[in-house]
Amino acid sequence: MKKNVIFKYLSIFAFALLILNSCQNENDQEIAIDTEVPVEILEKLAEADFDISSVKLTSMFGEQGVAVEDMFFSYAELEDMATTPSETGRHYRTTRLVTSLPRVITISVDPNLGSLGSNALNDAVSMYNGVNFQLSFERVAFGLKGKNAADIEVTEFSEQPSGGFITLGRAAGFPTRKGDPAKGFGINSVWFSLLNPSQADVAGTMAHEIGHCIGLRHTDYQTRESCGQNVNEGSAGVGAIYINGSPTGSDTTSLMQSCGPASNFNNNDRNALQVIY
Repeated sequence: MKKNVIFKYLSIFAFALLILNSCQNENDQEIAIDTEVPVEILEKLAEADFDISSVKLTSMFGEQGVAVEDMFFSYAELEDMATTPSETGRHYRTTRLVTSLPRVITISVDPNLGSLGSNALNDAVSMYNGVNFQLSFERVAFGLKGKNAADIEVTEFSEQPSGGFITLGRAAGFPTRKGDPAKGFGINSVWFSLLNPSQADVAGTMAHEIGHCIGLRHTDYQTRESCGQNVNEGSAGVGAIYINGSPTGSDTTSLMQSCGPASNFNNNDRNALQVIY
């Protein structure tokens, strides 16, 4: 799953693309694959229908793994990844969901994301708490340890644009085998400095990534048409199950489109949350 933004601001920010054309260690779009990534990992991701052209080795939440599209998978999660192809049809959630319902999920934000990040997370939490379903969200302090640690941590990362896209957020997977949400997600601080997003845009991106943490897939996963592509993400090793009552085609105003920005839930997003929780 990927929350990338095509440079809709291209006419305004074309100069920024030129200046920022030298990207991070993962190489630019002319080089297909990071050769440091072991072949067996690339094969595993390819079997799970991920686009491996931008895979890179990285770490998140103290674990080593890979970043692919807008997702992070630890080596342990890669080992656990199913590679059976998805069934024919339309699907929207992962196989695993958060359990022990009703449940309060605690969430914290990295101070490095500043007041914009903090205020946006407040808005994202309010968005979820405004949905009548069996999950609720509560802010806690960042950096707590042990039993006091947030269920979902929002961290800061820095990554330059590549190939006309900038990654806004990167989720650390989907719900775990134990029924917990994914550990969290990162927000790209380069986005803040380069495009000066509104608080609503950041809140929408955070809500999108929280959606992944609790099991939502992209609503246009079959085509990624919101990114100007025609690529089927497939099961991605985590399942892709249709949520009853959701549109069977791409939902262009959904917060869970592959590429945004969208700043709030539409009625279909709310329905999906209420059906699965």
